[in-house]
Amino acid sequence: MDSPHRHRHTHGPTRARATARPAGSGPELWPFGARAAVLLAPVLLVVLTLAWGAARTALGLGSAPAGWVLLGIVLLSLLPLLLVVLGRALHGGGAVDPGAVEAALTQAAAARRGQPVPRNVVPERGASLAGAVTSLRGLRGAEAVIVDLEDGHAWWEHRLLLLCAAAARLGRPAVVVFTAQQEGRPGGFAGWARPADLLQCLQDGDPDLRKAYLEACGQAAGVRLAEASGAAPAARLMKELGLEGMRRLTHPPPRDALHPFLEEQLLARAVDRFDTSPEEIDLPRLLALFTPVLHTRALERSDGDGAWLRAALSDEGEYVAFTDAGRYTGILPGAAVSRAVLLAVVRPGA
Repeated sequence: MDSPHRHRHTHGPTRARATARPAGSGPELWPFGARAAVLLAPVLLVVLTLAWGAARTALGLGSAPAGWVLLGIVLLSLLPLLLVVLGRALHGGGAVDPGAVEAALTQAAAARRGQPVPRNVVPERGASLAGAVTSLRGLRGAEAVIVDLEDGHAWWEHRLLLLCAAAARLGRPAVVVFTAQQEGRPGGFAGWARPADLLQCLQDGDPDLRKAYLEACGQAAGVRLAEASGAAPAARLMKELGLEGMRRLTHPPPRDALHPFLEEQLLARAVDRFDTSPEEIDLPRLLALFTPVLHTRALERSDGDGAWLRAALSDEGEYVAFTDAGRYTGILPGAAVSRAVLLAVVRPGA
């Protein structure tokens, strides 16, 4: 589990700026301007990726590991931006303001804060799990979702299982961010994790949840097989699966087509019995369940400019979370952090 940054100090009325030197003291590393560099970077990324794909096919390298090559492609695509930054550092063509970089990153993270999930995946307290499946539809387009544990009575383990199972199967949302009431203050950042990792931990922590999940997956696979088997075989298989007379569940009207959330519909049915004695998730339970996969490191806005900026650029995680006085404010993919920093640096003289 990552350790959070907590280097705090009081800001003065102004922020330190790098001392500018007269321009023209050396050769231009990138003579085409910052705007051209910004526009060229994604073009280079696409062209180099396509070229590598074509080369792999032509040379029969389909089974070769591509990790280092792809990293090199990303670095090469960012080369124009890096040259702009280095050129300005050498020539003093513009002042680098850590405060401006911090503001740009904070604004970018806030714009991708994530979509809040209703308590226990249902819009209203006490609503059934049938409503939870409907609620999941609205989360498909989100990259990140926020699960607020509040005071520890807002979420149950089997309801979180339903959310994570859907996200892991569909590939979206990609990240689950946890917040909770801490020291009497709401919205405190508790950590983020991948839905597939959370799903596995929930199964590892409760054999009954694992059994319900595997049964639902097996039933869904059987229903899909029955769908492709014709009417008579389908009826027999549905009976063997214990789903006889449940066509309205698996093929809801008016279209009578397979439920788009078939797996989740069957999982909701399988875990419905846990509603009578649910396992609540408070902050200690969150850590007990998910410590191996939970990322708790965050960039705190009140940290000093130098330490904050170094932490932003040195963080190697897939995502970087942002906080303000401990409260969650947003999250960015790691690649977006570097891009936002570069854009903030080159924009003054663009």
